[in-house]
Amino acid sequence: MTEFLDVKNIYKHFGKLSALIDFSFTVNKGELVGLIGPNGAGKTTLFNVITGFYQANSGKIIFKGKDVSRAEPNELAEMGMVRTFQIPKPFKELTVHDNVAIGTLFTPHRSKKTSLSTEEFVRRVLKSVRLYPVKEQLAGILGHGNLKLLELGRAQGPYPDLLLLDEPFAGLTIGEIQLVSEILRNLAEQGLTLIIVEHKLRELMKLVQRVIVLHYGKKIADGRPEEISQDEQVLKAYLGRRWSHRHA
Repeated sequence: MTEFLDVKNIYKHFGKLSALIDFSFTVNKGELVGLIGPNGAGKTTLFNVITGFYQANSGKIIFKGKDVSRAEPNELAEMGMVRTFQIPKPFKELTVHDNVAIGTLFTPHRSKKTSLSTEEFVRRVLKSVRLYPVKEQLAGILGHGNLKLLELGRAQGPYPDLLLLDEPFAGLTIGEIQLVSEILRNLAEQGLTLIIVEHKLRELMKLVQRVIVLHYGKKIADGRPEEISQDEQVLKAYLGRRWSHRHA
């Protein structure tokens, strides 16, 4: 594996609140990484900084060897970095098909990466996220499960090299979570690098190869799922005083 994303000593403040404190990590090309932490740990803030929605107060973000610390989200999408959001925000007045197709406008060079035409590419994406049968439906009438699948499809429109997913399992049934997990595994097998923020830890641990843990804006652990699940500092962060009293 080769180093793909390098997040170096990131600090992010909102007034007197320190949301990220000297946060650093690297992701290699082809990795499937989980990013976890209690509510308020700074996970979404970190995503926003990496993907250009926020600018860090200090630190650097290196993507594919280039400093992208001040890049805008659309510039990052053109470079191959794409994210999803906790709450799906499709173009409700457009069809499922067109919601995916519009993402291809960010990567006019996509044809150099694949021999598929735009229409063939969109068809393949819709089939991969199990939405091809409803491709002509308006996005605004989809149920929550299908909206989550559409978010995965829309994210593939720009043909990313790195995809950051913010709580892809949120609000889904067990069966829907299994389907999303299968889709994400398939994307990883095709070479897509994935970083996933998720609160459903049991399901995430089955999916990812590595887990990074935030607590109060700091990184407190980084390792394989089986290591993280037994890490005392991680258990204390999630269980708090209950854990401290039992292990005093």
